[in-house]
Amino acid sequence: MKTRWIPAVLATAALSGCQTTDAYLNSNQQAALQAANSRGRFELNCQDITTQVLSRKIIDPAPMMGGMWRAEYTIGVRGCGRQVVYITVCLDNENCNAISDTGDVQPAM
Repeated sequence: MKTRWIPAVLATAALSGCQTTDAYLNSNQQAALQAANSRGRFELNCQDITTQVLSRKIIDPAPMMGGMWRAEYTIGVRGCGRQVVYITVCLDNENCNAISDTGDVQPAM
């Protein structure tokens, strides 16, 4: 009888973890888009661009890196008939780096 509450507690803990993860991803997404926008405008040599978050996830804390979570976004940038994809990693909503995932600028499909 006493073990019936265990599944409910585990489900609640799992859901609260998802909410924390989503909140962390949401709080850093705008900074990730800004980093990808800046790099995309420069690499495409184009001011009229559109960006789209293709995927996002949390990178688990690394003990050697201080144990901080990192938010990782895959962001597509299109403009002036060309496109690039960036992996953008954020430590927080002020510290993001956009790294090219495509290697070079591609013609837009």
